[in-house]
Amino acid sequence: MDLTEPVLLTPEGLERLKSDLEVTRVRRNEASDRLREAFQPGDIEDNPEYEQAKEEVSLLDARIYELEEMIGRAQILEEHHGGIAEPGSTLEVEDEQGEVETYHLVGAVESDPATGRISVESPVGRALVGKRAGQKVTVNVPSGTLNLKIKAVR
Repeated sequence: MDLTEPVLLTPEGLERLKSDLEVTRVRRNEASDRLREAFQPGDIEDNPEYEQAKEEVSLLDARIYELEEMIGRAQILEEHHGGIAEPGSTLEVEDEQGEVETYHLVGAVESDPATGRISVESPVGRALVGKRAGQKVTVNVPSGTLNLKIKAVR
Protein backbone atom coordinates (compact mmCIF):
# COMPACT_ATOMS: atom_id res chain seq x y z
CA MET A 1 0.00 0.00 0.00
CA ASP A 2 1.50 3.33 -1.10
CA LEU A 3 1.03 5.71 1.80
CA THR A 4 1.19 8.82 -0.39
CA GLU A 5 -1.47 8.00 -2.98
CA PRO A 6 -5.09 8.95 -2.39
CA VAL A 7 -7.50 6.06 -1.87
CA LEU A 8 -10.35 6.43 -4.38
CA LEU A 9 -13.67 5.59 -2.74
CA THR A 10 -17.34 6.06 -3.40
CA PRO A 11 -19.28 7.57 -0.46
CA GLU A 12 -20.66 4.07 0.21
CA GLY A 13 -17.18 2.59 0.12
CA LEU A 14 -15.96 5.10 2.71
CA GLU A 15 -18.87 4.18 4.98
CA ARG A 16 -18.05 0.47 4.59
CA LEU A 17 -14.43 1.14 5.60
CA LYS A 18 -15.55 3.15 8.64
CA SER A 19 -17.92 0.37 9.65
CA ASP A 20 -15.18 -2.23 9.15
CA LEU A 21 -12.88 -0.12 11.33
CA GLU A 22 -15.41 -0.01 14.17
CA VAL A 23 -16.03 -3.77 13.98
CA THR A 24 -12.29 -4.44 13.90
CA ARG A 25 -11.72 -2.22 16.95
CA VAL A 26 -14.36 -4.20 18.87
CA ARG A 27 -12.76 -7.48 17.80
CA ARG A 28 -9.35 -6.13 18.85
CA ASN A 29 -10.66 -5.26 22.33
CA GLU A 30 -12.15 -8.76 22.66
CA ALA A 31 -8.85 -10.33 21.58
CA SER A 32 -6.97 -8.12 24.03
CA ASP A 33 -9.26 -9.35 26.82
CA ARG A 34 -8.55 -12.98 25.82
CA LEU A 35 -4.83 -12.18 25.79
CA ARG A 36 -5.02 -10.86 29.37
CA GLU A 37 -7.05 -13.88 30.48
CA ALA A 38 -4.63 -16.32 28.83
CA PHE A 39 -1.57 -14.70 30.40
CA GLN A 40 -0.33 -16.85 33.26
CA PRO A 41 2.96 -15.65 34.74
CA GLY A 42 5.69 -18.19 34.10
CA ASP A 43 3.43 -20.20 31.83
CA ILE A 44 3.45 -18.22 28.56
CA GLU A 45 6.06 -20.34 26.80
CA ASP A 46 3.76 -23.33 26.42
CA ASN A 47 0.39 -21.61 26.33
CA PRO A 48 -1.41 -21.96 22.98
CA GLU A 49 -4.31 -19.70 24.05
CA TYR A 50 -1.87 -16.93 24.85
CA GLU A 51 0.00 -17.36 21.55
CA GLN A 52 -3.25 -17.42 19.56
CA ALA A 53 -4.61 -14.30 21.29
CA LYS A 54 -1.26 -12.52 20.84
CA GLU A 55 -1.28 -13.34 17.09
CA GLU A 56 -4.89 -12.20 16.73
CA VAL A 57 -4.17 -8.87 18.48
CA SER A 58 -1.22 -8.32 16.15
CA LEU A 59 -3.28 -9.05 13.02
CA LEU A 60 -6.13 -6.83 14.18
CA ASP A 61 -3.72 -4.00 15.02
CA ALA A 62 -2.33 -4.21 11.48
CA ARG A 63 -5.85 -4.14 10.00
CA ILE A 64 -6.83 -1.14 12.15
CA TYR A 65 -3.72 0.71 10.97
CA GLU A 66 -4.48 -0.16 7.34
CA LEU A 67 -8.12 0.99 7.62
CA GLU A 68 -7.17 4.23 9.38
CA GLU A 69 -4.61 4.97 6.66
CA MET A 70 -7.12 4.32 3.87
CA ILE A 71 -9.79 6.45 5.52
CA GLY A 72 -7.29 9.23 6.15
CA ARG A 73 -6.25 9.30 2.48
CA ALA A 74 -9.77 8.85 1.08
CA GLN A 75 -10.65 10.83 -2.01
CA ILE A 76 -14.39 10.59 -2.60
CA LEU A 77 -15.52 9.71 -6.12
CA GLU A 78 -18.54 11.67 -7.17
CA GLU A 79 -20.96 10.23 -9.67
CA HIS A 80 -20.32 11.77 -13.05
CA HIS A 81 -22.86 12.52 -15.68
CA GLY A 82 -20.47 13.88 -18.29
CA GLY A 83 -19.47 12.20 -21.49
CA ILE A 84 -15.91 11.22 -20.56
CA ALA A 85 -15.17 8.09 -18.52
CA GLU A 86 -13.42 8.88 -15.24
CA PRO A 87 -13.33 7.48 -11.71
CA GLY A 88 -16.92 7.41 -10.49
CA SER A 89 -18.40 7.01 -14.00
CA THR A 90 -20.75 4.23 -15.03
CA LEU A 91 -20.24 2.81 -18.51
CA GLU A 92 -22.13 0.44 -20.74
CA VAL A 93 -19.71 -1.56 -22.85
CA GLU A 94 -20.26 -4.15 -25.55
CA ASP A 95 -17.85 -7.02 -26.13
CA GLU A 96 -17.08 -8.80 -29.41
CA GLN A 97 -19.97 -11.23 -28.90
CA GLY A 98 -22.44 -8.35 -28.61
CA GLU A 99 -22.96 -8.77 -24.88
CA VAL A 100 -23.50 -5.49 -23.06
CA GLU A 101 -22.22 -5.06 -19.51
CA THR A 102 -22.32 -2.16 -17.07
CA TYR A 103 -19.07 -1.13 -15.40
CA HIS A 104 -18.70 1.33 -12.54
CA LEU A 105 -15.17 2.78 -12.38
CA VAL A 106 -13.95 2.71 -8.77
CA GLY A 107 -10.72 2.68 -6.81
CA ALA A 108 -8.82 -0.53 -6.12
CA VAL A 109 -10.24 -0.86 -2.59
CA GLU A 110 -13.79 -1.22 -3.92
CA SER A 111 -12.98 -3.25 -7.01
CA ASP A 112 -15.24 -6.26 -7.54
CA PRO A 113 -15.26 -7.29 -11.21
CA ALA A 114 -17.95 -9.93 -10.59
CA THR A 115 -20.39 -7.11 -9.78
CA GLY A 116 -19.14 -4.71 -12.48
CA ARG A 117 -17.05 -2.56 -10.15
CA ILE A 118 -13.84 -2.11 -12.15
CA SER A 119 -10.73 -0.54 -10.63
CA VAL A 120 -9.37 2.43 -12.54
CA GLU A 121 -5.95 0.90 -11.81
CA SER A 122 -6.78 -2.38 -13.60
CA PRO A 123 -5.92 -2.88 -17.28
CA VAL A 124 -9.60 -2.57 -18.28
CA GLY A 125 -10.15 0.46 -16.06
CA ARG A 126 -7.04 2.22 -17.38
CA ALA A 127 -8.16 1.57 -20.96
CA LEU A 128 -11.64 3.02 -20.32
CA VAL A 129 -10.62 6.20 -18.46
CA GLY A 130 -10.75 9.22 -20.73
CA LYS A 131 -12.88 7.55 -23.39
CA ARG A 132 -16.31 8.58 -24.72
CA ALA A 133 -19.37 6.72 -25.98
CA GLY A 134 -18.73 5.27 -29.42
CA GLN A 135 -15.02 4.69 -28.87
CA LYS A 136 -13.45 1.25 -28.95
CA VAL A 137 -10.69 -0.05 -26.69
CA THR A 138 -8.47 -3.09 -26.90
CA VAL A 139 -7.13 -4.41 -23.61
CA ASN A 140 -4.57 -7.11 -22.97
CA VAL A 141 -5.85 -9.25 -20.10
CA PRO A 142 -4.48 -12.51 -18.66
CA SER A 143 -6.90 -14.54 -20.79
CA GLY A 144 -5.96 -12.76 -24.03
CA THR A 145 -7.22 -9.63 -25.75
CA LEU A 146 -10.49 -7.93 -24.87
CA ASN A 147 -12.14 -5.68 -27.45
CA LEU A 148 -14.83 -3.38 -26.08
CA LYS A 149 -17.03 -0.70 -27.58
CA ILE A 150 -18.26 1.98 -25.20
CA LYS A 151 -22.02 2.33 -25.62
CA ALA A 152 -22.68 4.97 -22.94
CA VAL A 153 -20.89 6.95 -20.25
CA ARG A 154 -22.88 8.26 -17.29
